[in-house]
Amino acid sequence: MHSPDAPFPKNGTLSMLINDLSKLFDNRMRREAENIGVSSGYRRLLFHLARNDVLTQLDMVRRTHLSPPTVSVALQKMEFEGLVTRRANSEDLRETLVSLTERGHELDHAIRKKLEETDEIMERGLSDEEKALLKRLLLQIRENMI
Repeated sequence: MHSPDAPFPKNGTLSMLINDLSKLFDNRMRREAENIGVSSGYRRLLFHLARNDVLTQLDMVRRTHLSPPTVSVALQKMEFEGLVTRRANSEDLRETLVSLTERGHELDHAIRKKLEETDEIMERGLSDEEKALLKRLLLQIRENMI
C-alpha cells in the first residue's frame, strides 16, 4: 500500500487499477458534493430519488445497498433540511413513500453537473472508439462480478 501523498503505481493488477480509479472518483465526487452543500451520505439517495418520482424506503434500501437504519436516518435528516418529503402510502400504511422537493431536485442537478465535469476529465485524450471499447470492457467486467 502506498501513502496518500505518493503517486499511484504505474503497474499492478487490473483490480488494483479499478480500485484506485474508484477511490479517486469517489473522493472527487464527495468533495464536489460537499462544496455545493450535499452530504456524502445523501448522494446515492438523491440519485435514485431524482430518477423516480416516488420510492418507498424499502426500494431505496434495495437500490442503494445501504442498511434500513442508515436510509431511515439519512431520510430524516434530508426531510429536516427540506430535500425530501415522506408520507404514508395510502394503499399500504406500512410503507413510507419518499420524493424529492424542489430543493432536492436543484441539488441533484448541481451534482449531475459535477459528474459531467468529472466524466470530461476522465475521458480526456480518449477517442470515441476508445471510450466505446472501455465502456464495453468495463460492462463485461461488471457482468463477470455479478
